[in-house]
Amino acid sequence: MPIFDQGYQHWKGALSSRVWRWLPITKQGLRGQLKGSLTLARLLLLMTLLPALALVVAMALWGLVEQKSETILSFAQNIFPPSITADPHAYRHAVWTIAYSIFFQVELYCIMLLVVLVGPNLISRDLRFNALPLYFSRPITRFDYFLGKLGVIAALVAAIAVLPAVAAYILGVCFSLDLTVIRDTWRLLPASILYGMIIVVSAGTLMLALSSLSRRSLYVGIAWVGLWIISSTVSTALDGIQQQTFFRTAWQEAQEAQAKQERNDGSHDAGRLASARNQRMRNASMDAWQRAQELKAEAAKIDWRPLCSYTANLQRLGQGLLNTDAAWVEIGRAAEVPRSVVNTISGRGGSDPVNDRRLADQMVPQQHPWTWSAGVLAGLLGLSIWILSTRVKSLDRLK
Repeated sequence: MPIFDQGYQHWKGALSSRVWRWLPITKQGLRGQLKGSLTLARLLLLMTLLPALALVVAMALWGLVEQKSETILSFAQNIFPPSITADPHAYRHAVWTIAYSIFFQVELYCIMLLVVLVGPNLISRDLRFNALPLYFSRPITRFDYFLGKLGVIAALVAAIAVLPAVAAYILGVCFSLDLTVIRDTWRLLPASILYGMIIVVSAGTLMLALSSLSRRSLYVGIAWVGLWIISSTVSTALDGIQQQTFFRTAWQEAQEAQAKQERNDGSHDAGRLASARNQRMRNASMDAWQRAQELKAEAAKIDWRPLCSYTANLQRLGQGLLNTDAAWVEIGRAAEVPRSVVNTISGRGGSDPVNDRRLADQMVPQQHPWTWSAGVLAGLLGLSIWILSTRVKSLDRLK
């Protein structure tokens, strides 16, 4: 049997840069996830094109509103207050910000589903088939390995969130036919890219950490769904308890005011007293609900309950980057003008005063400082990195 020379052979091919050693791992991961025409990842990518298409259409339609297109303007007058359709350029930044904020809120849940489809087997499969010695026998480090695996999630998230945001911005500028739109809205573009990177780093490293904890990808997927849904459920339950507490407090105040009014009522007509009592009960119920909303809005600035939800923390960070709250306040201020006129005509102006933050408090319920959510996500990032560094060992440490 012949013995071949197994000595050193000089490599005559082109050497790639050390910076790009992680790229083959990403390419191989994407090829495995998107292989086939009916994979769940492909179907979900097609589904996520709908919110992206809606954002592009919204930007295009708003551009036509700014151009005073009669067809689009007649439709917009049924949605926006008269002051916005009369001078759409003044509300350009607010409308664009709200459109991008809604887009990212919808896409965030699509990203969570996409991560649970493609992420569980990124490391768990390598652990199950003992492929780490094969990786680390090449001139790559653990950082290259992690970066290559993270690149799979980053590429897919960029395809459904970052790239549509950039494309919608370019089309919005084109349909506006006014270069001043860049001056008014340019901050949305880097904010969207930065927010996409934050989602990639946070969700990607967390999923890789979970994937490294088990050799079974099914268990990893269950852990991810549990972290996502259970944390959101706990936050929602705590918020519901707080809402009931506020309503109970407001209802007690309304009942005390009603009892005081009945003591001051000097009429002795039983029918008239019953009718007045029923009317005061209806008014008390409406006032209690309104007062509960006011109490919730006041407490929202220091409310820690959304911190229990992983997706709520990501949403709060996105709202801070896009400055969504200020945009809703601007739109709400325009909406309160006709509302105050209607209240004055109907005689309810005194009981329902003008509130510029009414719409913002409803659409942006998370008012706590964005630094709180950033701290929670930073803690999860540190925990994920620690888990990865302990679970995935380099070749000289493999046992």
